Amino acid sequence: MKVAIVRLSALGDIIVSAVFLPYLKAIRPDMEIHWFVDEVFGGILEDSPCIAKLWQLPLKKISKSKNIFEAFRMAKNLRMLEKYDVVIDLQGLIKSSVIGSMLKKDRFIGFDKHSIREKIASVFYNQKVSIPYENNILERNMALFEGVIGAKMGLENCLENRKNAFGYSSSAGAKINDLFLGEKRKIVLFVLEASNDNKSYPIEQYAKLAGLIKDLNLKIVLLWYGYFDRAQKLRDQICHFVDVLVLPKLDLDTIKALIARVDLVVGGDTGVTHLSWAMQRASITLYGNTPVERFELRGEKNISLSGNLKANYDKNDFSIRAIPPEDINEAMRRIL
Repeated sequence: MKVAIVRLSALGDIIVSAVFLPYLKAIRPDMEIHWFVDEVFGGILEDSPCIAKLWQLPLKKISKSKNIFEAFRMAKNLRMLEKYDVVIDLQGLIKSSVIGSMLKKDRFIGFDKHSIREKIASVFYNQKVSIPYENNILERNMALFEGVIGAKMGLENCLENRKNAFGYSSSAGAKINDLFLGEKRKIVLFVLEASNDNKSYPIEQYAKLAGLIKDLNLKIVLLWYGYFDRAQKLRDQICHFVDVLVLPKLDLDTIKALIARVDLVVGGDTGVTHLSWAMQRASITLYGNTPVERFELRGEKNISLSGNLKANYDKNDFSIRAIPPEDINEAMRRIL
């Protein structure tokens, strides 16, 4: 069976979709999986042993440049690909349904119009799945994969070996090994940034947290994306009482190797924190303006804390700041 998955973005959503791949390959070894993704996020799926072909599309580049000729070229290339038995739109947006519609296929599976925000997307599917939009993201993804195999899938069984969906290069592994050469202490990663500020835990509260855990003799590492000054500011505030390292800017390949090495990840509702859960590493995910019940990723060493149990995606909701460092401290001690 030749299957194409369309999940173009964003990082965290791609991660919580990919976790089903090891189970699918286990029950259907003949399944050849191709994945279509925006090239901006392609690195998270590179080196996956479950994906036979990764198609990285220049969608963001085209959107930014408004280059209509590049868009036509991409569409032409998609239409020229060989036929798939099944195409799955895991995103449920107009752009993802249009991409899927360009591929030759027997079946096109997606959510029905009552199960997605952009209802017109469902027009393109010839096999539609109904599940409430408010349901947990993992349940929604599983429902689409059940449509592929024509059978029910138990969520616990599906996720048992989820870490096997991800791989990284030997060079990325060597880079991380060099960073922590000889380190015997437990390593805790603070994720300082997210796609939006209302998903980022404040630097001042991270500093308070560092003070609360100084007796644990940990190695604290700081991950940043676009604001090195924030990481440097936090380092300067806590370096006199904890051992702290500001990481160099890392690509997605190296971030995967990093997650495999650290003992705990603490951060907002963002891709790197979700990756820790997906790679079956310990994590504490901090929620603010997103409803925790819809996005919570459960595990033996995965804890979710929310600053607003009635969150509804309000862009002006910065309730992640309401999560006390004392609560994170308690959660860290339970895990470590």
